[in-house]
Amino acid sequence: MESKTPKFDALIDEVLKDLVPHARTCRWKGEHKHCEGEFNIEEGDIGFLKTFRVPPPNFCPTCRRMRRFVHMGLLRLFKRPCDATGHTESMISVFSEECPFPVFDYKYFTGGEFDPFLYGVLYKEDEGPMGVLSTMRKSFPVPSFLNRDPASINSEYSNGGRDTKNVYYAGGCFSVENAWYCSLVNKSKDIMDSRAIHSSDHIYCSAFVDNSYKSAFMYFSKDCTDSMFLFDCRNSTNCFGCVGLRNAKYRVWNEQLSKEAYENFMQAVYPLTRDKIKQYDKSFWALVKQTPVNASMNTVVNGVDGVLLENSKDLINVTDSEKSEHIRHSDGCIAHKDSMDVTFSGGSSLLYSATNIGSSSNNVKFSVAGKFCTDSEFIFNCRNVSNSFMCFGLQNKSYCVLNKQYIPEEYFALVDTIKTDMMQRGEYGDGLGFEFSAQAYNFSHAQVSFPLTDEEIIKLGGYIASEPDTNAGVTKVLSGSDIPETIEGTKDDIINFAIKCEVTGRPFRITESELQFYRVMQLPIPLVHPSLRIQNHFTMVPLGISYKAECAKCNQSISSLFDPKQGYTLYCEKCYQQEVY
Repeated sequence: MESKTPKFDALIDEVLKDLVPHARTCRWKGEHKHCEGEFNIEEGDIGFLKTFRVPPPNFCPTCRRMRRFVHMGLLRLFKRPCDATGHTESMISVFSEECPFPVFDYKYFTGGEFDPFLYGVLYKEDEGPMGVLSTMRKSFPVPSFLNRDPASINSEYSNGGRDTKNVYYAGGCFSVENAWYCSLVNKSKDIMDSRAIHSSDHIYCSAFVDNSYKSAFMYFSKDCTDSMFLFDCRNSTNCFGCVGLRNAKYRVWNEQLSKEAYENFMQAVYPLTRDKIKQYDKSFWALVKQTPVNASMNTVVNGVDGVLLENSKDLINVTDSEKSEHIRHSDGCIAHKDSMDVTFSGGSSLLYSATNIGSSSNNVKFSVAGKFCTDSEFIFNCRNVSNSFMCFGLQNKSYCVLNKQYIPEEYFALVDTIKTDMMQRGEYGDGLGFEFSAQAYNFSHAQVSFPLTDEEIIKLGGYIASEPDTNAGVTKVLSGSDIPETIEGTKDDIINFAIKCEVTGRPFRITESELQFYRVMQLPIPLVHPSLRIQNHFTMVPLGISYKAECAKCNQSISSLFDPKQGYTLYCEKCYQQEVY
């Protein structure tokens, strides 16, 4: 088949024809503490580089992760003006007024009134490809939210997701009713302060929980009911402070009790106070660390190197993914295959250096935020596009470059010119730097997994945002000593005041629906700001992080979700299965 981009193909063929495994030095070596410095291009990497027809990366896998994670924000919501001409309304946005790009109301951005072609520009060779792209990035607006489902009900303070009702300050929720301060919740109801919850009901302060009911402080557990402080438990009911249980009932600190003894113990637990929770939490994590745990938390996998993987095979340097196959250096993938350097994607294939590109996308490179996209590169906030290059905010379009429409022959000729120019300048292959992110680094997943100082963020091209105001319309701020220790002592009027966070000092408010949840669950009012509570769930298990460790039983080298320096008793999957079953 005759090449559609012959000049570029001649250059990339020359790079790839004799490519063999080799060592490289990261361009950010010495710039920050997370950089690997020297890294290897392996045979598996080369296979993908040839498939995608890109040169070897100049950044190590860790720095490449940072450059992707910066586009994905931890949940912060800001009240700010819409930057569209003639718009004076205030709106809620995941981007603060410090965002270096214009921010438009999501409904206006995605509606028919907004015309992204008004921002189209012609390619200027003297400015250079990345210069042209950077200029357009600075002028083209970003939507106030990643995605909003118009069918969702009373969920204005949420980002992403679909089919939600009464969801507040949450992100990535699908088929969820009544959720507060959560991320990645699916087919669930009444969930508070939690991450990665599936098919569950009445769950509080938990992470990676499936098919469970009326439980709190639960981690990596499934099919559990009426329990508290569980870690890696299955099919357990009426249990408290337990690790590694299977088909258990009436257990306390992993010890079997009679029904009567368990009920007597729980009578002493309630009413719950914040001090009691802190004491129980300390004892619980001490038990977790002295009990053997599955270091990788992988289940039903084959030929993988990574952590938190499920029903997958042939994944190398991958974390937090499921139902996926043949992927390298990626994180947060669901039903994904044949890709490298991907963060947050579902149901797609053949992606390279992409963040939040999904929903049946195929053959997309160097892009951020898109659905149903094919055969495209350097696209931002696009939907259902094909053969698009350096485009922003397009929907249902093909053969576009820099938001201008071309016929196919013109399109491929221009793409050939631009990609050839990029190759000759050494700009092609490394994707998007911090300067292309609408998200502040300090409010992104990058800061949780790879924290930087303010000076480092600015030096590397990112920006810093201030915390949003969460004390609007309140004149009285309560300190911790003003808040009753139990929910039984808490009056209805607490929703009229702000509470001073005991960690950050920032005020926050309790909504009426939150208060009702705490009463149903018999939980005391928290004294920590919701933003910090959300962040803490990601800090516990940071995206993109795995540790090298040794199995405490057989001494073989393993990948661990948990830092071995923190004193966990880490087992490989085989030894763990023998221990538990």
